[in-house]
Amino acid sequence: MKIKIFGLYVILCLTLVLCFVGVFTAKDVANAENVDVLVSLADDSLLTAYGDYFAYTNGKSVYLAKDNKLLGFEEKSQFDGFLDIAMNSTHILALAQNGDEKYLWAYEYNDMRIAKVTSYTPTDIFLNYVVSIYANQNGEFFAMETNKVNSISLDPNVSNSAFFISNTGLIDGLYKDVKDFVIDDNVLYCIIDGDLYVIDEQNFDYPDLSSFHKRTGDYIDISVSNGQILLLNANGVYHYDKSTSSISTLTTDGLNANGRICSAYDSVNDINYVYTKSNINAVNVYVYSGGNLEYYGCFDNNVYTHPTEYDIVKLYKAGADVTLYSSPRHLQRMGIIPSSSYFIALSERDDYLYVYYNDAQEGKTQYGYIKKTANITLCPAKEECQHGSFLQPLHPNTAIYKYPFVGAGSEKLLDAPINMQLVFIDNVGQDGNFSWGWYKVGFVDKGKTIYGYIQTVDVSKYTELYAPSLSKSVKLTSKKLGQYITLYALPFENEEDAIEVAQLAEGTQVYLKEKFNKKSQWTAVYYEGKTAYVRTANVKASGLTSWQLVLVITIPCVVIAIAIAVTLIVVAKKKKHVYNY
Repeated sequence: MKIKIFGLYVILCLTLVLCFVGVFTAKDVANAENVDVLVSLADDSLLTAYGDYFAYTNGKSVYLAKDNKLLGFEEKSQFDGFLDIAMNSTHILALAQNGDEKYLWAYEYNDMRIAKVTSYTPTDIFLNYVVSIYANQNGEFFAMETNKVNSISLDPNVSNSAFFISNTGLIDGLYKDVKDFVIDDNVLYCIIDGDLYVIDEQNFDYPDLSSFHKRTGDYIDISVSNGQILLLNANGVYHYDKSTSSISTLTTDGLNANGRICSAYDSVNDINYVYTKSNINAVNVYVYSGGNLEYYGCFDNNVYTHPTEYDIVKLYKAGADVTLYSSPRHLQRMGIIPSSSYFIALSERDDYLYVYYNDAQEGKTQYGYIKKTANITLCPAKEECQHGSFLQPLHPNTAIYKYPFVGAGSEKLLDAPINMQLVFIDNVGQDGNFSWGWYKVGFVDKGKTIYGYIQTVDVSKYTELYAPSLSKSVKLTSKKLGQYITLYALPFENEEDAIEVAQLAEGTQVYLKEKFNKKSQWTAVYYEGKTAYVRTANVKASGLTSWQLVLVITIPCVVIAIAIAVTLIVVAKKKKHVYNY
């Protein structure tokens, strides 16, 4: 019986341990969402996209950049390499080759993994004649054989259907070099031998393709975005105007003969994205709007370093929903800062702000980047403090943090005692009656001036000090006669950090706060119930001040001069008296 009770006790303890491990693991996962996605492409890497996610190949692996995560699957089958890739919202389709044999493999994916669909076997498709695959904006898959296009269903109960059937001798090799294709509004746009063909007949029986519109070029890839045809060659991205059959240049940046282009519509945010494989094997992202490509960001294998020292620390308010990104280069969406929410801008990089956002309702804290052009409003700091310029902690061991929030990157600087003197610098920001609730303060710890942040609810007005009777009295001195000596709230290194407390005349007597150290740059003194700081060079711990030294030198000289004058007068009178006789 005792053994059973002991066994139950052990099981209970293990269960509690696992619960705690689960809690802490969950917290770690929540923090891990801020990790950037790093992608690594090779010369033969393929690229595809759907929504605001993109997939690519590298070697014999398929990768998916989704929700700030990089998922991967290594293909175990024996094959030479991938020939083409396409994706929709649930599946990735890959065309592969091994010798003279071709394969069409399907992979399903979700937020956590990519898995191969082992039961998928395409029917009614001559795989060895397939030259390219494609997925349209609705997520429908198509495969182009050398003389027809098949729609592809991943459902084994749904048959594949063929259309755009031709009898042009493609199988015999006349137009075998089919690079890529798209279908838009029942028109087939395909690149054959580097030229663009616009085929607007579903079924035809011509000896060649000369009856269809053709644009000669060295095109290597094609895509469609919002009904607009986009072409790619080694030199740039181009727009094909369907109404005039003209071609215009969109961009000539960062492309080469290994380039790829694909487009995707993000229905959640109503954005048309264009992805290109760049000349450094990175993924450049553009927004396609109004016939223009606007550079959006880049994914590559470079490690992006987030700032660790924050130089802005200002309060902002979102005027509308603001998108939070993983980094200025790796523009994966991390979430939304809702309209009318407040957040702290911490640092600046190019056209982006690195920010801290706390979602109190969700109990979630996020760090990320927002565009400077987003609908945001600065809430300026309110300079005055209701407690005055000098503060003290309201409670024993009140925490002072490096930045005005509690979380990653804002370590605790000090557990301040209740009688510690703090100097008010400013508050973080205020919007009407709303305040972020933090003051920036300065204080001296071990002789060094430190700046940090304390919550406004944890401070009160500073209680004035009185110099103890044993305090040593010193006098202020200056190197120039008549020059006033400045007392400061805090020691400082740069003049812009100077906070003046008072200007006192030379010879003013003050009390030392601590033992006088003539080697120190600053000396702490009592002044009007508070600690103030004066440059040690202006403290005369003993001896005479410059005024006293002047008096010491001047008074004897004056006395001697008067004595000499009196002596001369007396001698002159005596001589005059002798002369009268």
